[in-house]
Amino acid sequence: MKLAAIDIGSNSVHMIIVGTHSEHSFEVIDREKEMVFLGRSVFEHGRLTEQAFSAGLEAISKFHKLAQRHGVDDVRAVATSAVREAENGGEFLYAVAEQTGILPQVISGTEEAHYIYLAVRNAIDLSSQTALVFDVGGGSVETILGNARGLSSGRSLKLGVQRLRAGFGGGAPLSKRQKKALESRIRDVAARTIEKARNKGFDLVVGTSGTILALGQAVHRAKGGEAWTTPTGHVIELCDLQALTEQLIAIPASERANFAGVDTRRADTIHVGGVLLCNLLDLAGVDRITLCDSSLREGVVLDYLERAAEDIRSYEVVSDIRRHSVLDLARRAGQTGPHPERVARLSLELFDQTKHVHRLGNSDRALLEYAAILHDVGQHIGYERHEQHAAYIIRNGELRGFSEQEREVLALLARYHRKSRPKRRDADYTVLPRRKRRAVRILAGILRVADGLDRSHHQLVRGVQVDREGDLLTIRVQTTGDSELEVWGARRKSKLLARALGVKLRIVVEPVASMALESA
Repeated sequence: MKLAAIDIGSNSVHMIIVGTHSEHSFEVIDREKEMVFLGRSVFEHGRLTEQAFSAGLEAISKFHKLAQRHGVDDVRAVATSAVREAENGGEFLYAVAEQTGILPQVISGTEEAHYIYLAVRNAIDLSSQTALVFDVGGGSVETILGNARGLSSGRSLKLGVQRLRAGFGGGAPLSKRQKKALESRIRDVAARTIEKARNKGFDLVVGTSGTILALGQAVHRAKGGEAWTTPTGHVIELCDLQALTEQLIAIPASERANFAGVDTRRADTIHVGGVLLCNLLDLAGVDRITLCDSSLREGVVLDYLERAAEDIRSYEVVSDIRRHSVLDLARRAGQTGPHPERVARLSLELFDQTKHVHRLGNSDRALLEYAAILHDVGQHIGYERHEQHAAYIIRNGELRGFSEQEREVLALLARYHRKSRPKRRDADYTVLPRRKRRAVRILAGILRVADGLDRSHHQLVRGVQVDREGDLLTIRVQTTGDSELEVWGARRKSKLLARALGVKLRIVVEPVASMALESA
């Protein structure tokens, strides 16, 4: 199986393409990097400028084509602080999805730290030692403490080099006063986190990311060394790093690029990166740092292998392409586990037990199940307005085996599973045939109630029993615990179903034990 991992960072966009061998083993087939400086745009303007937007989209599109040429089976993409903080970050993700079909996941600093830890653990021997890891990005610094057994802590600090560049000189040489102010900022933000790591204890400090590797290479070359085949495992002394940094901060960016190991496009941030790393090491109380070439994208691959080990072992021909495609999209959007499964089961129970009222068919039943599995995929982009994000992802998520109208129904069901109901002014809804509009209202109503019945995501509702007396429909909720939140959630979301079916709706609680006695 081949996998591509794309890291949409604040400095650059990286991609590796790997061939997987087992749960923890892969071989890099190809790699690519494009420095697009999304972070510079965001930290100066608060949003992605048109130029940064276009550059990022162009880079990812190019990477997508490269991945296709390699015949990859899956592409995983993650976006970090620049996209996370940009006012138009969501628009950028939509554009990526629309142009490439790739659904980037905006990850938190904690998630970023987890991925970096997996990569370092896979590249550096931590069997008998604990490492403090620094990853210096454009928007943040990840500080990670862990050993071979697990991750002890992971924190994200807003100290990335693009962020610091925007606040301290914009790439120009630093005066003594500016350097002092920069060091004060670094220590104010990082001191407490690093002190906690020192209290827990560690045996070595490891540095990842392009900025640290560039600084390491520059120190190595300044001492007469030849260019590395790989930087992983090389050790850089703090005193040498301090000497290099003093030179870098005193000269313009055009001259910094003359240092071997410093990329021209990194020249206007490498000096603040040097000040940052020197202060991090000083706070940690160490005089050296071990370099590691593996970072976020390798961690994404390792996380994927752990989560999808069974799929890796048998990547077989799928008999039910629709179901497989739905489950694959849910997995790519991080929506697997008990909640979507329980909502899908409760949706089908409600559908089956109200069939004599709604008289919908098996094709509608199948779409309801698939929509229930996918209803929360929008949280991949963000919780706020996630119903609208979900509709977008479903429309652009490369679902296979569905007609255009079926995909649109799935998107609308996800769109209407919370908050707004179908309205005549909703263009995507009104263009459907009359029968399909009725089905959307009923199915969305069922999905709302089912979702409400697992409001806490604790699967307290075991099932439902539906009774009808005239125009009154009673849903008896079978529970195994305190389900007050679930019943409140279902009642609160029941109006659409009642209107769609033309009935009055009542939801009552009956514990599993009493239901069993009644049936006996």
